Amino acid sequence: MIREFLSGADVSFLDEIEQKGGKFFDGRGEDDCLAILKRHGMNAIRLRVWNDPKDGFCSVENTLGMAKRLKEHGFVIGIDFHYSDWWADPGKQYKPKAWENLPFDELVASVYQFTYDVLHRLKVQGTPADFVQIGNEVTYGMLWDDGRLLGPADKEDTDAWDRFSRLMSSGVRAARDCQGQEVNVLLHIDRGGDNLGARFFLDHALQRGIEFDSIGLSYYPWWHGTLEALTANLHDLAHRYQKDLVLVETAYPWTEVQPENAMEPVDASPENQRAFLQSVMDIVEGVSDGLGKGVFYWEPDAIQVGDSPAGWSKMSLFDSEGRMLPGLDVFHRHRS
Repeated sequence: MIREFLSGADVSFLDEIEQKGGKFFDGRGEDDCLAILKRHGMNAIRLRVWNDPKDGFCSVENTLGMAKRLKEHGFVIGIDFHYSDWWADPGKQYKPKAWENLPFDELVASVYQFTYDVLHRLKVQGTPADFVQIGNEVTYGMLWDDGRLLGPADKEDTDAWDRFSRLMSSGVRAARDCQGQEVNVLLHIDRGGDNLGARFFLDHALQRGIEFDSIGLSYYPWWHGTLEALTANLHDLAHRYQKDLVLVETAYPWTEVQPENAMEPVDASPENQRAFLQSVMDIVEGVSDGLGKGVFYWEPDAIQVGDSPAGWSKMSLFDSEGRMLPGLDVFHRHRS
């Protein structure tokens, strides 16, 4: 059970941005980005882990270093296992190169060992994970093709769900063996405004005995529906499954941008970013039975540095000069 409302962010880009010269400012002047986030209301941070990233960022070693910094600032720590050397999301779930040719039983064992080793190292250095994601946005499975899943519009494939369940349960078992019931296991899909898709996935996961404590969702309004759809989905999932709900990813642009494959246009401005976040926070805090337990902004620190592409910097909570935007103060509003 999540004991406090998690008002936070994923800042997995942060050490890379800092090394490339990124600087952050609020009304007090320049400061450590983590100090600014903490001062303006955030109490939790999520970090993604890639198995063997080519540039070293989001590696196990980097994650251990970042976790020490988070501990110093008093953040709740979340660990997001992608089980990949790069991005894993509903459109791609590629195996780490070292695991590409493993027989399935060895793949299952590798998930266990990697998960246990990372969590054990975090625990030994005094920065244990408070919550753990076994996979990132696993709506269509993980570790393709072995763990690939089909969606609700496709023909039922029981073998695929059996394989996925073994992989997922191996990671869950590693987390429990390392940290027992103290660690919150969060199952993360991307169906923020899609009740049919969320129910399809969760029903299948529960039918196969996958153990998890909390439901994690992503919600980007240009991909995942209206705020009304988000509200209806969260209330239904809370009533139906009686599990804590956390919006582990959300964002909104502060300056003009057209997100890739956007189904709806967005009216970008600092004021609209703040208004969107206020609405999202209200919706999650208002979930029935107090089961709305957190909101995480996806990469508030993602400012453009050097010759890096603008990319997600138009969604950050700091402007192009690293100055704090008004949307960050919405995170002061978390419920204890």
